[in-house]
Amino acid sequence: MRIVLDKTRLQVLMVAVPLAIIIASGAYYYFYIRPKQGISHQSFLAQDTAVRVVIKPPRVQSYVTSLAPVATRFVKGVPKFTSLQQFSFRTEWIHKMPFEFTLLLDQRSPDFLGVLLYVQENPASESFAGLVDDSDFFRALRPIRWEHARMMRRDTGQLTASGTLPIPVGTRDAVSSSFPNYVPFDAPPVTGRHFVEIAVNNQNGALMELQGALAGLVDVLNAPDLEEEMKRLWVAVKSVRLTADLIADDRLSLNMEIACGNTQDADAAAELMWKTTDATDAYLNNRFGFRLEGSSSTYPSEEATAFGNFALTGFEKRLRNALGS
Repeated sequence: MRIVLDKTRLQVLMVAVPLAIIIASGAYYYFYIRPKQGISHQSFLAQDTAVRVVIKPPRVQSYVTSLAPVATRFVKGVPKFTSLQQFSFRTEWIHKMPFEFTLLLDQRSPDFLGVLLYVQENPASESFAGLVDDSDFFRALRPIRWEHARMMRRDTGQLTASGTLPIPVGTRDAVSSSFPNYVPFDAPPVTGRHFVEIAVNNQNGALMELQGALAGLVDVLNAPDLEEEMKRLWVAVKSVRLTADLIADDRLSLNMEIACGNTQDADAAAELMWKTTDATDAYLNNRFGFRLEGSSSTYPSEEATAFGNFALTGFEKRLRNALGS
């Protein structure tokens, strides 16, 4: 009887142990590996989504962790001890950042761009909704008008917030004049294989709407002539794609593609890209000490597309300070 019992137990173990390993591995992959790869916001895509901004923090997680003080790995937060300290600083999320941030903009109305903010939480970290809701995050994203200045929990680890980005009347009329016929379109494709990925479908004037709605961002360059060149070029642009990847410490590689209708427009886009980069570099260098350098061109094999390859450097010192180093 003893031998039979031992054999039975052995058989159970031979089945149960591999099964437990498979289940555990599957759960680990589903909750920790899969969300780091690709994108997870597809079910929240609205009709007429023209702009997708996807940020994948896991692609820079090890770099960010290396810059943060070692103590932040073990202490969840630094409390506010005196009135001189502006706020308590919670640190756990620095080492377990969310798997995805996505901003979706749709053209459902000529008067505004619909906005959806999506966050895929890291299940090993504290609630990111609590961190955002207790901060000035939504106020800092003006001029977006949020329906509720709080994140809504939609599914396991999925958070959203919705609102609108008003389009000025002058911009609305300019878009109506330049893009009189609505063209049905699909959301611009993204891969989720980059730290930052921005894709814009401009068949119905999304870039012109963005420039008008976010005039304050363009104004910081203090280049009125450049602004006018942008407005003229958008009519000829079909789509824009920008990716950014950390390729070394203190160095982000940026690649941009602007698809146009013909070679002449692509040449104009390449020149505008270069001028914008030069103006942005001057602003970032004077304000923060960053440098943005690179080049733009058109290729014979892609006659109607302008390409830009750039590098952003000099940000590590400020990042260290922001992380408490």
